[in-house]
Amino acid sequence: MEYKNLKIVQILTFALAACLAVVSFFGVFVPNTYERDAASMAAQGVGQDIVNLFFVLPLLLLSLIFIARGSKIAIFIYSGTLFYLLYSFVIYSFGVHFNNMFLLYCLTLSLSFYAFVLIMYELNRMEVQDWFGNRTPVKSIGIFLLIISIMFYMLWLKDIVPAIWTDTVPQTVSDYNLLVNPVHVLDIAIALPGLIITAILLFKGRRLGYILAPIFLVFIIILTIALIAMVLLLKARNITDDISIAGVFVVLATLSTILLFLLLRNMKARV
Repeated sequence: MEYKNLKIVQILTFALAACLAVVSFFGVFVPNTYERDAASMAAQGVGQDIVNLFFVLPLLLLSLIFIARGSKIAIFIYSGTLFYLLYSFVIYSFGVHFNNMFLLYCLTLSLSFYAFVLIMYELNRMEVQDWFGNRTPVKSIGIFLLIISIMFYMLWLKDIVPAIWTDTVPQTVSDYNLLVNPVHVLDIAIALPGLIITAILLFKGRRLGYILAPIFLVFIIILTIALIAMVLLLKARNITDDISIAGVFVVLATLSTILLFLLLRNMKARV
């Protein structure tokens, strides 16, 4: 498998890995990193930084190494990891109160974005749909993506619509002293429509659906792991006693992992 921009992608990824390592290390081990943020936001930031440092960073580098060795599976894992970082660092850049890591948040966001653009360009050059056999669970994955999108639309609209109706501000905005909740923006405007569009493309057997489906599944897996870590940090810091939501994230992570495995198991690992 020939990649026209692999060297550029590698350079961007090594720079991205360095930035991610620094911001995550500061988030986990330097206590005053989130001192301007609400206690619950700070705890969630540390939880996500732990996952980024000890799981996402190795996953990013290992998948890049296997891409260079010709692995088709690795390109989807790498792309999904990049999308997770792109999504997350929009939140870091706009949702975390200004701190010493601000420029590195922006740089991490930039590197994630351009690496993702380049890898999507590479994938779009390939006949990805031909990599999958007839037993690929296309309909199951499409239905799963639709269910997740509907579930989270209902969750966020339950928070947003009453606030609009009563001319107030959602609690997730006021509690964190934010202008808006960047998670609401990203999910409503980008991530959830992306899941719906991917499901439709899968149902129609389109190439882009086969490209996006494994990427979104990897994204969901990593994001739910990060969310579990956030909930556990909230519990560890005695900010909340209810960790039942972590169980929901465990179920989502498990189902996404199973579907990703079923999607990729009939692929040739190497070209």
